[in-house]
Amino acid sequence: CQRHNGKCEDCVGNAKCLYCYSDNKCLLYPIGKILPPSDVCALDKARWGVCWVNFEALIISVSVIGGVIIITAACCCYCCCCRSNNKA
Repeated sequence: CQRHNGKCEDCVGNAKCLYCYSDNKCLLYPIGKILPPSDVCALDKARWGVCWVNFEALIISVSVIGGVIIITAACCCYCCCCRSNNKA
């Protein structure tokens, strides 16, 4: 990852690397951790996968989308159960 220092696009092309805008370095993603610790790079400065979305926004987006999917699935299951109980 160190050979991609200075250029975010080259760094995030490798899934094992994360780019930190605070010091413009390409770092090895900390294996065994879900989120990179703040001593490696702050979440609002870290980029992984794409350069145009910071890690903090990525986490929020995925959480919101996951929540909407879970709520939708729960509502569908509830509606199906209510309909089957009403028919009985």
